[in-house]
Amino acid sequence: MKVLFGVFDWGFGHATRDIPLITALLREHEVHILSTGDALRILRDHFAERCTYYDVPSIYPPYTRTRLFQVKFSLMLPKMARSLRRARRRSKRIVDRGFDIVISDCRYDLWDRPDNSYFINHQLRFKAPPGAQQFFERWLAWRMRKYRYVIVPDYEDRNLSGALSHGLRYLPAEKIRYIGILSRLRKCDLPQDIDYFISLSGPEPQRSTLEKRILSQVGQLHGKVVVAGGRSSPGGNEGQADVEYCAFLQGPRQEEVMNRAKFIITRSGYTTMMELAELGKIHALLMPTPGQTEQEYLADYYEQQHYFHHVSQYKLTLPRDTETTNGFTGFEPPWRTEESVARFMDVIFS
Repeated sequence: MKVLFGVFDWGFGHATRDIPLITALLREHEVHILSTGDALRILRDHFAERCTYYDVPSIYPPYTRTRLFQVKFSLMLPKMARSLRRARRRSKRIVDRGFDIVISDCRYDLWDRPDNSYFINHQLRFKAPPGAQQFFERWLAWRMRKYRYVIVPDYEDRNLSGALSHGLRYLPAEKIRYIGILSRLRKCDLPQDIDYFISLSGPEPQRSTLEKRILSQVGQLHGKVVVAGGRSSPGGNEGQADVEYCAFLQGPRQEEVMNRAKFIITRSGYTTMMELAELGKIHALLMPTPGQTEQEYLADYYEQQHYFHHVSQYKLTLPRDTETTNGFTGFEPPWRTEESVARFMDVIFS
């Protein structure tokens, strides 16, 4: 079959979690990828000539250097709506070329017919003030009518996404398919010889803000430290003599380093959380992106469930906060990516 696969581009997470799904589709089908920015670059680098690519910008990202995210988000809603309509016009021209199946990972501009379109997302409820949250939950349920199924990379019972994709009021339960976690990383039998792995992935300008704070404190940690800068382009190493700094970690190298790490310091983005679960990591410190309500909710949820400890980047003190994580259990998934991919294929081709 001819498959069009759309990938959201706010950060790297959606692109990396879709790699196992696209890999499975390519075994028997022709795959076209629609995305933009760093997400498209990651997928193009990984799949090369195996896929056809379309660069279509998605919804405007309302990120800010301040903590007043909700204020800026409200002010940016008209601009975001215009960008969504513009993205839909461009993506529809691609869809109209004719595809058997259209899959959208959080690209609200991408669909074909309700019988051949599928939506992937772990956030079916936005965390917001009560009135706004109800409005957005209704809006999301209304948008989902365009798709045959909503595929959630999580579990129906004990889960990682909490209220973001469970206990929904407006989206019918029969429209949702929980397939389990997705990660391009695999658990490997490697020596645990890296004391701390610090990941600075995430959207600008907050990535750079966190990087400055981390690099000013990283010398206070004892042992071998590897820092992944999360920059948009690969680069060499830099920084202090006892700290290995990598501007960007490619897939195999990231998999190796995370498997070797005893302790992981990272954002609480959902893809990263799935990676921690896939690798069976227990010792981690989370730093949600300020104002990004999804990450802030997840960090609070994991603290309450006693999975992982979290701290605000503005209050981060590495020696103190890494000690505070003692006693947390991590998240043990009922099954891992291999089984999740099989369930995904069953949903698409059932």
